[in-house]
Amino acid sequence: MFPAARRYAAQCGLITCIATADSLPVRGATGEVSFGPFAVNAVSPVRAAPSRPGAGVEPASAPAPAAGLKAPPPLAITRFKQLDYVAATDFAARLGLKGKWEEAKRELTLTTGTRRLVLTAEKREVSFDGLRIFLGDAVRFRAGKLYVSKTDYERCLLALLRPDDVGAPVPRLRTIVLDPGHGGADPGMENRPLRVQEKVLTLDVALRLEKLLRAEGYSVVLTRRDDRQLAPTKEADLHRRAIIANAAGADLFLSIHFNSLFPDTRVSGTEVYVFTRPGQRSDQSWGFGQADDTEHDVAPVNRHDAWTSLLAHAVHRETIGGLKTSDRGHKTKHLAVLRGLNCPGVMIESVFLSNDAEARRAATPAYRQQIAESLAAGIRSYAASLDALRPKSPPTSATVPRPAPSSLP
Repeated sequence: MFPAARRYAAQCGLITCIATADSLPVRGATGEVSFGPFAVNAVSPVRAAPSRPGAGVEPASAPAPAAGLKAPPPLAITRFKQLDYVAATDFAARLGLKGKWEEAKRELTLTTGTRRLVLTAEKREVSFDGLRIFLGDAVRFRAGKLYVSKTDYERCLLALLRPDDVGAPVPRLRTIVLDPGHGGADPGMENRPLRVQEKVLTLDVALRLEKLLRAEGYSVVLTRRDDRQLAPTKEADLHRRAIIANAAGADLFLSIHFNSLFPDTRVSGTEVYVFTRPGQRSDQSWGFGQADDTEHDVAPVNRHDAWTSLLAHAVHRETIGGLKTSDRGHKTKHLAVLRGLNCPGVMIESVFLSNDAEARRAATPAYRQQIAESLAAGIRSYAASLDALRPKSPPTSATVPRPAPSSLP
């Protein structure tokens, strides 16, 4: 009888087991597998030398297959409980990933270059390059294979694993809209003993971030520049922020917030939110006793889900790395401030004001500058990812003769 990892590989059809049967125990087996038959190039690097904003930023289609090669066929679809799923082994073969299966954990690690995705059976939480991402649907384990929902694969994971396979025009990045959360009669989260209000901190961080981004050549618009509410009601205020972004022709929208779980004062860390993808429940809807909040209609911002995922991961990574905060995940929520956007957009909850230690840091100008610099680094990383996907202009040959000057007046 094959060891579990080798049996897993054999059932997948598209994989070849590297580890030998003699080297793997039957229980708690671990096996390295490589996936075929698709031969693809390594994934485009996430970090690349950034270019000045506006240089080569016109939308461009994803790279076409090389001459003489046909585009690969669509991935096979398997349905579980009326939802479409794709096998991890199938998309691993498509993207040229290597795999390592751990039977005891029912966990598959997929790698290519520096990218590393960890999938666990029957869990929504996955790990990508060591950071937590919460999918809209749990990873399923059936007949020795792991399956990821088609929505999560196409709208979340593909842009991280292989952004040049997204199949949508690469966004330009000229105009950035920053949204300082709350304002006016809406103070947002408060730490009253420390006299800290979210609306004050978000505006300060936004103004600091604006200065950093303008220095890099971006056009930057703020949804508010002083302590005001943008509309009479909370709902109208949130919608107004997206309207401002769309009117400005935003290429990227970043809503800046601070978190709270008061009266719980122990929780700390950083969260980043994207708008919930169509046909999926939001992250909050999975909590105990929470109602299913699935929306099947496609919101305007959902048209940019794949690029939003890439943006969210860059901001998530750089904020946690810059602030040295704990990782509370890349999550989804039906956020009114994001719903109507015509561009990729995310909301960042940098630290918890309900946690006194984090609130004390956030109250200092130096730490707010650190937050702004971390967010700028995230945007810079996202911009570099987009630049790496755009076709490069061929260098102008020095031997091309110049046209003769015209004799006309």
